[in-house]
Order: sequence, then structure tokens, then C-alpha cells
Amino acid sequence: MREVSKIELEGVNHLKNLVLLAVCLSVALSLFGVSAIHEVTWGDQGHNNGQLSDPQGLTADSKGMIYVADTLNHRVQIFDSNGKHKASFGNYGSANGEFLFPHDVVVDSYGYIYVADSQNGRIQKFDSRNEFVKAWGTKGPEPSQFDGPMFMAIDDFDNIYVGDAFNQRVQVFDKEGTLLMTIGAKMNMFDAMNPGNLSSVSGVCVDREGNVYISDDILRRIQKYDAKGNYLAEWATSHAGKWGQPGESVVDHLGNLMYINKTTSMIVVLDPQGNFLYEWGCSGATDGQFSKPIDISLDTVGHVFVLEQSGNRIQRFRIAN
Repeated sequence: MREVSKIELEGVNHLKNLVLLAVCLSVALSLFGVSAIHEVTWGDQGHNNGQLSDPQGLTADSKGMIYVADTLNHRVQIFDSNGKHKASFGNYGSANGEFLFPHDVVVDSYGYIYVADSQNGRIQKFDSRNEFVKAWGTKGPEPSQFDGPMFMAIDDFDNIYVGDAFNQRVQVFDKEGTLLMTIGAKMNMFDAMNPGNLSSVSGVCVDREGNVYISDDILRRIQKYDAKGNYLAEWATSHAGKWGQPGESVVDHLGNLMYINKTTSMIVVLDPQGNFLYEWGCSGATDGQFSKPIDISLDTVGHVFVLEQSGNRIQRFRIAN
């Protein structure tokens, strides 16, 4: 039997990847004729500017700049929407302006940057020059304290939503750090199963009406609350049993919810009533595939950015009808 050469094997593997990628992207072709078009990929594992190490959060600001919580490098990096590195700030530590495993980042309408400094149990605020402004929060279960601030969102009024994961709640602050509202509370797993309660927080986002969507990966559901924190609905089983473990999410300009299915490494899209529309992506390392997707964001012109924790990269997509 003839021995297969390394070049032939590489060719076969490349073909397999292309076939798999085609399958991944074709999943996004729904009855609605929607497809996710890959445009740009950047990032790899490392410690230099532009490289990432176990990143866990990203956001796009109103100017199209992309901010990434580069978790194991204990810093925030800033890129343009094409992946060009613009700036980095922060380093390991607990002093003002330093981070211990930053998990997420948001930017308000004035350009102020807020970082979930997870192991320091606080939120840090920086100005548009990336200089420290203030911090709030300490470790603990009391109001304005945190036990695992890992997920963030921001609304049109610059209120900041912090997924306080191990306290089983989302705390909402104004831009100065004043506590405005709390959704959820620490409780046993049996009680956490009741509608409106949380067993975990694995993602949070807000729509233009102020409705809040909180992912609970342990109970495999996303719950919707109004702008005052009142429970509205639970979305869990409508997708033919393929709900998976919901992670971070974002709401598009049509009110559709895009969330990361941590089980399948796919992006699932639901309409404003929670009905399944389409899904796209799959597990893998080729463009259009995802290696442990961890966060998702939209810019003002409709680009979708997906951050990969294991892949140490960001991919940009365009949704086409």
C-alpha cells in the first residue's frame, strides 16, 4: 500500500476544514434567507500588543473601536474594527488602574471605559485617554459588593449592568457607581429554579426599551425583565430541545437576541418574542468556526464581533439577508 505523504494529508485536512466551514455557515441559511458572512479575523495567543491570553469580554463603542478584556494578560486592549491594535492599558495588581483577571468591558456615550475587575471585586472607570478615574465595589455579598463581577452591559442612559455571578444577581449602577437596582439574589438551587430567580449569571444584555436579558447556563435558560427589574418571560425550550447553555448575548437593531450557545459553539438568534430564527457557526479553528466563543458585540453599522476564549482571537461578521 502506497504511503500517504504529509502534503497529501495536509491537503485532505484542508479540504475537510473547507467542507466543515461550508456546513457551519450554511446553518445560518434559514427560511428567512439569512447568512453570516465572515469578514475579518485577528489575534493569537501571546503577551505582545495585539496578542491575547484567555480573553473573556469585548465591546464595540459608538466610533467602531473594539475593547477586549485580555484576562490572563491583566489588561484591556483596543483595536479598530479591522483588528489594528490601537492601545493597551492595565497590568497585574490591585492598585488603581491595575487588574486581577479583568472579565468584561463596556464604554459609555462619553467615551468612559468601565472594566469588571473580577478578582479585585470591583468596577474600574477610565477616561477616553485610558487613565484611571475611579473604582467602586469590594468583595462580598452586600449591595454594591461583588463575588465574581464577570459580565457587563450598558444601556442608552449609560447605566451599567454587572453580572455578579456567584452572588446570583445583576446589579445596575449609574456611571458614577451609585446602585440603582438589583435583579436576583443568592439562594439555594431549588428556589433558584422559580421564574425570575437566578442560579447563575452567564451573560447579560439590554435592549433599546430597557428590557434586560440574563443568561443562566446552569438552568439553561434566558430570562427577560423590564426596565424596573420585573420578571417578564423565560426562554428555554422553544428551540426544539437544542437550547444548550446560553452565554453572553446582544440585541440587534430589530430587537432580535443573539446569544452564544456554549454547548455547540454556535450563535443562536431569537426574535423579540423568543422564537428561534436561525443559528450559525460551529466548533473549530477555521475562519467562521469558534474555539470556545465567550462574548459577542455589535457596532453601530451592524458588524457582529465574536470573541474566542480558547482561540484567543476576534472574528467580524456581516449578517446578510
